[in-house]
Amino acid sequence: MDAWEAPAEVLQLLRSLPTKQDLTVANTVLRQSLAADIQLLRDDIAGLRDRLERVENGHRDQSTLITETSSRVDTHHHLLHTLTRHVEDLENRGRRQNVRIRGLPEGEGSPAELGRILLRLFNTILGRDHTSHIDIERYHRALRPKGPADAPPRDVICFFLRFGVKEEIMRRARERPHIKFEGVTIALFHDVSPITLHTRRALRPLTMALQKENLQYRWLHPFGIQVRTPHGPVTARNEADLGGFLRALHLPPTTLLSWPDPTATYAPETPLPQRHHRPKHPRRESPQSATFTPSSSQEG
Repeated sequence: MDAWEAPAEVLQLLRSLPTKQDLTVANTVLRQSLAADIQLLRDDIAGLRDRLERVENGHRDQSTLITETSSRVDTHHHLLHTLTRHVEDLENRGRRQNVRIRGLPEGEGSPAELGRILLRLFNTILGRDHTSHIDIERYHRALRPKGPADAPPRDVICFFLRFGVKEEIMRRARERPHIKFEGVTIALFHDVSPITLHTRRALRPLTMALQKENLQYRWLHPFGIQVRTPHGPVTARNEADLGGFLRALHLPPTTLLSWPDPTATYAPETPLPQRHHRPKHPRRESPQSATFTPSSSQEG
């Protein structure tokens, strides 16, 4: 029986199949290519790991710095708050012998005439003869421009030489809700610092709630507020006292959400305008200025 002879196409196909050596070479090339790609990935991952470590270290340092800065800011704010209250107390101590008079018409023609009007007013309050002597160290209108004719008169500030006289006048004024003097209604107030006035205005929701509940209160120095209760006085001077103060008086927490910050008195309400600097252009020198020297300017 004759042997089978494969067709030429099959023989050509068999000759085109890769040999074992070809497969070994291709496998080697593939492994080298994959190894190079894997090494590139490893290098990229190592670089990302280094960058991630730097970012994490930087974030940790930033967090530490932010915590330290926040602590310093809180400390500085506490010190500023304490210093502001100390300045407020010193200013109020300097004003403790002052009386602020509101409602006195600005009809005086001179400071001496204003002094005579004040003397009559205080003697009227004390129930004495109008010419009785009272030691008033100084007096003046509020230090602001005079308003138009229909504007309220400026307050008058008086400094009494004797504190006892000032206290007696204020005690008599409290006994008379409306002081009538020469056809006008006069009101007398203790003269306090702008910080105290700012804080009292901020506490107006609280004082209105106290008045609504018929609770008597008084202002304290250094700044604070005290309310009389059947169980004794209740006092608040800062944010830490506010919660207990409201609970002791059975007032809702929404009566006053936070204690006023005295440092806000010095904070500007609007940011100050910034100056826009124009770009500087080089100056062109004239032929004369280019050759000008100090020695030549002093020559005869």
